[in-house]
Amino acid sequence: MKKGSAQKRAEKENQTMLKKALSIFIAIIMALSCISVTAFAEGAIDAKVKEYLVAPGQYTNNPYYGANIENTLSGKAYTASLGNFGGYVIYEFNKNIENSDRHRYGIDFMISGNAFNAAATTQEPGQVWVSQDGSTWYALAGSEHYEDETNWNYNVTYQKTESNTSTYVDSLGESGNVCTRSPYPLKASYPTVNFDENSLTLSGVLLRKNLTPSTANGIITSFGYVDALSWKMSDIPVNPYVENPQQNAKDGQFDISWAVDESGMPVHLDWVKYVKVQTATFIDGGVFGEKSTEINGVNLACDEDFTNDKSDVAITVNGKKVEFDSNSFAKLDNLGKGVDIKVTAENSNVYINNERTDEKMFAEAPAKGLVRVIVQTGDGEAQIFMLDVSSALPESEFKLSYSTLEIQKYESAQLKANLKGVTWTSSNEDVAYVDNDGKVYTINEGTATITATSPNGQTAECVVTVLPKESTETVSVTFSVSDGTIIMAPETLEVEAGIARAYGYQVASFDHNGQKVEGATVMDAIVAAHKAYYGNEFTRSTAKNYLVMNSSFIMKSFGRNTSACGFTVNGTMPNDGIINPSYGTPTGYACDTAAIVDGDSVAYYFYQDTRYYSDMYAEFNSDSYTVSAGSKLKVNIKGYSLMEHGLNDIDTVRANYMTNLKDVDIYLYENGELKKLATTNKKGNAKIKFSEEGEYTLVAVRSSDSEEAPTVVAYSNVTVTSKKDIFIIRMFKAIYNFIVKIFNKIFDGMC
Repeated sequence: MKKGSAQKRAEKENQTMLKKALSIFIAIIMALSCISVTAFAEGAIDAKVKEYLVAPGQYTNNPYYGANIENTLSGKAYTASLGNFGGYVIYEFNKNIENSDRHRYGIDFMISGNAFNAAATTQEPGQVWVSQDGSTWYALAGSEHYEDETNWNYNVTYQKTESNTSTYVDSLGESGNVCTRSPYPLKASYPTVNFDENSLTLSGVLLRKNLTPSTANGIITSFGYVDALSWKMSDIPVNPYVENPQQNAKDGQFDISWAVDESGMPVHLDWVKYVKVQTATFIDGGVFGEKSTEINGVNLACDEDFTNDKSDVAITVNGKKVEFDSNSFAKLDNLGKGVDIKVTAENSNVYINNERTDEKMFAEAPAKGLVRVIVQTGDGEAQIFMLDVSSALPESEFKLSYSTLEIQKYESAQLKANLKGVTWTSSNEDVAYVDNDGKVYTINEGTATITATSPNGQTAECVVTVLPKESTETVSVTFSVSDGTIIMAPETLEVEAGIARAYGYQVASFDHNGQKVEGATVMDAIVAAHKAYYGNEFTRSTAKNYLVMNSSFIMKSFGRNTSACGFTVNGTMPNDGIINPSYGTPTGYACDTAAIVDGDSVAYYFYQDTRYYSDMYAEFNSDSYTVSAGSKLKVNIKGYSLMEHGLNDIDTVRANYMTNLKDVDIYLYENGELKKLATTNKKGNAKIKFSEEGEYTLVAVRSSDSEEAPTVVAYSNVTVTSKKDIFIIRMFKAIYNFIVKIFNKIFDGMC
């Protein structure tokens, strides 16, 4: 028998009420559990969270992975994410954490993550920093700190897009979109940190950059990082130096004696009051999102009674015994090319840099010129020895592949050094720029010295002479930039083909139809405009602070972090002229495939309406007017919808899609100032009177404040003459027209 509709309705209402009741009950239980964890949990740490910021990643602004970051101090497991590279948390402890030899294995505190026994698959290592005053920070050097691939001075600038996702530019000169599901952090989500709502730069230690999507693998480490090994919540230290690290739950064990300064040298600290954890990788895991350090909890080591074992240690390098100073440091001279290190220490765990071994042969000295030897015995604290082996890179062997180079403008060349880990600089980046891999890009004619510096301070140079390009196409265009206001008034630019590539932008070589891109492009003009706008501040090394372009899409320009921008060439969007049956219009060219020629007018604009993109292209009924002083000048403003009709040619647009624009404000633009003169009526007309003769510029724009669609800024020039001049001009025109009529009649009669 079927149930009646009233009975069904009653059952449905009962189910709804039951669901609501369960939801309320669960919410109350969760709230109470949070209160009990944060306020009454046994074993809670006497500390507070001073700062917390999740770098752009899948958990940014996510209330389930860090909203209650204080719970990581509760003594119970609570997962909080730090997001992508640079995301961090700073703990301030009410009592100093002592660097004590009464802490077993020398471990002074523990911070665990959520990795498990799957090796690199779940390793998301976080770098730990310590401080006594919250201002001066020292890195705790984990197993990877002295490896060639570890970057001690890496930084990333994250930039907010219009859709609240994130792009990045890093100190290695790379840029792009941050991996999937990576919103820009909201200030409301992270009130303890003062940061810009559009651009955020984070710096720190980077462990081997890896941006290979579709892999969940992280960076394998041996000790000294958070969220890198299997874990358990405990205030009992685990020996981080033993074999089989994944089977000993030794994640997040930290010895304050690992503290080092910015040059990698140990710093003696008796205690610390502040601890910072920061994501130390920049890895796109494809569908898995970024590799983000997670924190499950913080614990402090307790004082214990045990035998603080220490083994007698002997270290030889290339067969010679090393004598250390009172700080366990030795600088070794005249080593030659290879470095063979042997350690003798009975019944001890020995690490040479990141390898658990008592002997290691370096075919070449490590790029940082330092080797750390750790010897840990029994339950005792580790002994740390530092070796400066930079002399294994003798100056006589340090050289570049070229000592001089002659390159044409906008060409590039590769320099190579015979040593690893060198840094590169240019004496004049406006002439030639060198990237981190030694590739030289030329920008202007002249001479620049490229200098390579080895890890131990040796230098080698190459003098680069930039010659004129044999056949450089240069076009002269008028370029303007607006966003409802004037950013850059129309300016004549000399644009050289290839300037965008010279400034480091990855421009397309072929367009969407497979045709080779030749000559100057709109992207070349955009780069030239940035150079004109910013002057000497816009260089090869700083260009991406102002202009970012990825895969033919502009993500940032003229200092604005937005992709809501566009351009027209001579009034419409450049296109291939081939009607695409899928959407009934031609296909537009991208900024790096749209060609420009002499005399073109490029209008670059930022959309005012970023919701519907209803902005219109506007134009005066004349590019120039002539009027006598005291007389009224009648102007008309027409326009068309860029998104609807911008891919048509300008003649088609004017014949079919141009409409009179009302409520357009017309200004006098003089000395960078705007003075409102009139507003168009419903027919798009306005009358303007000039009292004095001279040359003037008119500006027309309808802003986003109007009820009508906003417009791109339009310009026109006005010549105001005296009445006498106008009379003469009119007389001349009348005589000219009379003569033309007579000649036409004569010719008609002859025919």
